[in-house]
Amino acid sequence: MEEKKKSDLAVLLGYAGNYKALTFLGLTLSGIAMVLGMLPYICVWIVARDLIAVAPDWAKASAVGKYGWWAFGFAIAGIAVYFLALMCTHLAAFCTASNIRKQGMSHLMKTPLGFFDYNASGLLRNRLDGAASEKETLLAHNLADIVGSVTMFIGMIVIMVAFDWRMGVACLLAAVCSILGFLPCSP
Repeated sequence: MEEKKKSDLAVLLGYAGNYKALTFLGLTLSGIAMVLGMLPYICVWIVARDLIAVAPDWAKASAVGKYGWWAFGFAIAGIAVYFLALMCTHLAAFCTASNIRKQGMSHLMKTPLGFFDYNASGLLRNRLDGAASEKETLLAHNLADIVGSVTMFIGMIVIMVAFDWRMGVACLLAAVCSILGFLPCSP
């Protein structure tokens, strides 16, 4: 019976040990922070809508201040949650990189001495440290940014369709056409 091959990310998270949950918590918080970062724009849209509805008698727009404070609160909350997300992913990434270094050195210590006749120990250590650092960057920064970007993309689609589905579909169609190159380029 063939054993299923683990994905690269599953192998990498295997080095995380008990800190694997912290990585997932950080990624979840990164997505939440991205949603919180988009909410001030919705508050600004509501303020503009309310002001346009009562123009030129601006005094009738009584909820403008409330939405301004909500926007400020969402912005601060987004920054705080993103900070917590990066703290979680960084802590997990540092421990994962440390475990990679430890297990790599443990593996090198078990190799026969003849192996080092053809492979310089300093070069092996340098490569092991470089590989662990790259994995640390992936876990600490890149995965959180990817989750945030995907969340923002999905959130923007939801917002465009929720506020005016016709305009949302038109914007999405224009974006797809521009990516595929169907729209003529201007000189």
